[in-house]
Amino acid sequence: MEDYVDDIDTLLVFVGTSFLQASRADPRGQTGLFSAILTAFLVQTYSMLQVNNTDTTNQLLAISVATQLRTAGTVITDTLNQTLTTLSNAVSTPFSPSSATRWINISFFMSLILGLAAALFSILAKQWIREYLKWNSPLALPRENVLVRQIRMEAWRDWQVSAVLSSIPILLELAMILFLAGVTILLWTLDDFVARIITVFVSLFLGAFAALSVLPIFTRRCPYRSPTAWA
Repeated sequence: MEDYVDDIDTLLVFVGTSFLQASRADPRGQTGLFSAILTAFLVQTYSMLQVNNTDTTNQLLAISVATQLRTAGTVITDTLNQTLTTLSNAVSTPFSPSSATRWINISFFMSLILGLAAALFSILAKQWIREYLKWNSPLALPRENVLVRQIRMEAWRDWQVSAVLSSIPILLELAMILFLAGVTILLWTLDDFVARIITVFVSLFLGAFAALSVLPIFTRRCPYRSPTAWA
């Protein structure tokens, strides 16, 4: 049980705000590393789904100036006239974010949801473990304590609680994979050279992670086993 508690505490500190009840914890909580990084990216990318008011204002001002020039009888060249026509069409066309923008925000928001889900289930798991460990009551007879412990142990085994606890980190792993995918797509919209290098490193990282996750399936004596693989 202590191993489960330690793993859950580590996950909570990494993914979000940890409300640990042990004396080693800060009672004010700790901001999770993953949540802080993900939130910083979300603040920058979710605005890409909205209309850029500054660009729209500049376009409207340009059209207004052109209209005034026409009214004053100023000669407008073909190039300027074509530019004004393009601006007018851009203003009248409904805003629609690009496919890359959509996929970036989908990846980041899904990553955030999975990370919060991992934190929520971790808090629930700590509550389950705390209730499970209450079998040793000082007010009850030793025989009754042993009987309660046996009943709870059988229920713990029958309901596959260990497997459920071992599967919680999978949510965080999926969240990190989605985050890396979103970062990679974002870089491809900014600079191809940087995107190629980062894509190679992300591919190597995910490839190594997949290999370490799959090896225990083919080799039973493989030591690269996470709690999920042992479950």
